[in-house]
Amino acid sequence: MKKKKTEKRKIRKAKLKAHKAIIKFCVVFLGLLIILTTTFPFLSDRFNPQLTWLMVVTADMTGFLLRLFGLSVNVSGRIVSLSNFSMEVVGECTGLYEMLIFLAAMIAYPASYKKKLIGAFLGIPLLYVINIIRMIFIGVVGNWSPKTFDFMHLYFWQVGMILIIVSVWVLWIEKVVHYSKSGSKG
Repeated sequence: MKKKKTEKRKIRKAKLKAHKAIIKFCVVFLGLLIILTTTFPFLSDRFNPQLTWLMVVTADMTGFLLRLFGLSVNVSGRIVSLSNFSMEVVGECTGLYEMLIFLAAMIAYPASYKKKLIGAFLGIPLLYVINIIRMIFIGVVGNWSPKTFDFMHLYFWQVGMILIIVSVWVLWIEKVVHYSKSGSKG
């Protein structure tokens, strides 16, 4: 009887510890998101000239890859023009905001600084590549079906990028954070 009570107490203690960790993650993550969403527009306006290079590189990369798919594309600064459609790459089109959300989730998660650094070095380029794929996709959609562009740009890819950020974050947890804990995971 005493053994069962001790076992139940240990289980309750473990559950409480897990709940505290989840609450701590949520508080830190939401706090970072609040800071991010309130300061990002101000900082992106304030440092727009410094971010212009990223917008231009994103436009150039999008245009280059669209050309590889055989499309006629002209890139002028931040403007990507296809035969029936043009789009301007602004700060929000660079994937920077998504990268910051990913970093906020990593910072809030209980892992070593080394594992967070590995996650940043792997996750940020991956999110940038996925963002370029998004840009290619919406460029093609805009060129072939301008009426569908707004839906794809404002709704489909907004939800899609949230799911992608969560997926990259979970992948980091599984492949980097938990890999060395068990020694056998991979």
